[in-house]
Amino acid sequence: MPIKSSLRLAELLTSRICHDLVTPIGAINTGLELFQETPPDHLIESEEILSLILHSAQAASARLRFFRIAFGSAGGMFSLGEARKLIDDYFARSKMVFHWKEPFQKDLVLDGWGRLLLNTVLWMSECAPRGGILHIATPREDQLTLSLCLKATSIILHQGTLEALEGNASLQDLTPRSVPCYLIHCLVKEHNRKVILQQKPAPSELFLEIK
Repeated sequence: MPIKSSLRLAELLTSRICHDLVTPIGAINTGLELFQETPPDHLIESEEILSLILHSAQAASARLRFFRIAFGSAGGMFSLGEARKLIDDYFARSKMVFHWKEPFQKDLVLDGWGRLLLNTVLWMSECAPRGGILHIATPREDQLTLSLCLKATSIILHQGTLEALEGNASLQDLTPRSVPCYLIHCLVKEHNRKVILQQKPAPSELFLEIK
């Protein structure tokens, strides 16, 4: 990849990570300020503030671990079980519900599939801002296919995400929101796989398959 393109991609990924970390880290900072201002004898208020700080710290930590694998080189050889744990932690307090289809081979390590799983889940969750149910069928040794079916009251395909997913967007057209889709496209292309995407308006469903 040319240097200018590499810098553009690095800028987008940095923006995406910072955007997702601003809220929990800001909450930690606010909580610490409130804690300093709270009188020592106000036990209930202090416990509530400490709970806020703890939950925010857990959220920030979960997002950092998620992005390290989804966006970084460490996600190349990563087990499906480890990827699932990152997803569960990242979305612990979200409106998304996950149904994992059996058999789920948690110890299975397949080059690139862990990162594909994280980025596809990240993108599809953002297509349902009000929450929804995401059914996930992960690859197996005898069937290298990743299938995700999102069911929600409202599904939104944000501008530029489909173009990035299909490889029809230039790096200059990408945004922090669409960069996970670009990574999906790059990983699929690298491993000579293909993406199948279908949407049903009523009831609202979005189906993605990589094989």
